[in-house]
Amino acid sequence: MDGQGGGIDGGPVSSSSGGVYYDTVEGTHCIPREEVSGQGGAGGAGGVGGQGGAPASPCPPVNPYDSKHRFPGSGCGVYEIGEGVLRDGQCCYDYTAECASVGRPFVVGERARTARAARREAGAWGAAVRPDVAQLTPADRAALADAWLRDALLEHASIASFSRFALEMMAVGAPAAMLAAAHEAALDEVRHAALCFGLASAYAGAALEPAPFEFGGLVEVSSDLPEMAARAVREGCVGETLAAVQASEQLAHASDAAVRSVLATIAEDEARHAELAWRFVAWALQAGGDAVRRAVAAAFDAALAAPPPAAPAQAAPAGALAAHGRLEGAALATTQRRAIADVITPAMRTLLSPQHRG
Repeated sequence: MDGQGGGIDGGPVSSSSGGVYYDTVEGTHCIPREEVSGQGGAGGAGGVGGQGGAPASPCPPVNPYDSKHRFPGSGCGVYEIGEGVLRDGQCCYDYTAECASVGRPFVVGERARTARAARREAGAWGAAVRPDVAQLTPADRAALADAWLRDALLEHASIASFSRFALEMMAVGAPAAMLAAAHEAALDEVRHAALCFGLASAYAGAALEPAPFEFGGLVEVSSDLPEMAARAVREGCVGETLAAVQASEQLAHASDAAVRSVLATIAEDEARHAELAWRFVAWALQAGGDAVRRAVAAAFDAALAAPPPAAPAQAAPAGALAAHGRLEGAALATTQRRAIADVITPAMRTLLSPQHRG
């Protein structure tokens, strides 16, 4: 699974080293004036014959992690929020949030690309997934729709990534079993995207699906084995291993039956995708010798040196979001650190041990 990404408008996602990719989400969030917490004081009592203190602001500061008025991206970390402006009885706040994603992106140059999202009268992508939304607040539903839509767009982009990976494996003469596994993984990602679009649509109350994918011209297919092996380290050995562990952790905290079914499918499939990446890199080490070994070692060094994404300054109570499969930033960072220490680092050491020398 490709963690959190492009938001309602989709679009390119900035990438970073370490198998973790970052997406900046910007927008304006409006809250009915009467629902805004922290209204501000009524002012001091004043002296004899004097007036009280300054009146409360029409739109006081708000906590974007408060479950009463969750901001889109609040599960990622809203790191900038502007002053509230009163519009038609609502307090509207401009915000910027940074969301971290893991998994196998579709990378063009130095950026991971997704399609944009589209609303349709009857979606052709969303699977029939029916989470229980009866007890959710409108703010929680909006936050869940936003988060699952970001996942859906990144799962959708992973279809293209695996399709290109299959072509590149053909270009370097990889074994038939690995080629077949890459095609099977692409089909898994079709299913993952449909499930995530189904959840996003259920929370949003509208059919959501991907717009046409803008590839931006010719799709480059590399036949440089060291380059392919290094990319497999970043996107598969690290990214997909983190995605599998993260999905398992989300499953452990989720209680909604529909969400648990989706996460169980994704966690199992992503573990198999990660295994394919490790197998491919092991084969590349045997086939490509020292040039591949140097590229692989450098890719692991860069990945393991990259810090996990920073948690929000004030994490929201887990509550409804965790029950519906979304973990807050602090929990995600802890999960990723554990996966790096307990899974990725020991596997890397085995992979680069002398018996794998070509």
